[in-house]
Amino acid sequence: MTEALLGRNEMVGSRYPMWVDRVIFILAIVGFVFLNQYMWDQISSTWMQWMASVGLAILLLIMTEVSGRMIQMLRVNS
Repeated sequence: MTEALLGRNEMVGSRYPMWVDRVIFILAIVGFVFLNQYMWDQISSTWMQWMASVGLAILLLIMTEVSGRMIQMLRVNS
């Protein structure tokens, strides 16, 4: 048991697997490169291409964050 900042006694758990988070993030970057190239080939309007690129980047970052939180939730509950 260790004492937390607010004076609570908490048990120290196992370390969070940061390498899994990093692998998922790198896969999201690689996925962005390939999906973005595909989208730019399919969309003819330049401003729509840029909007789709921004939307894809935000979507992939949200998915990366959600996957990290799911990993954390599964580790806490097990």
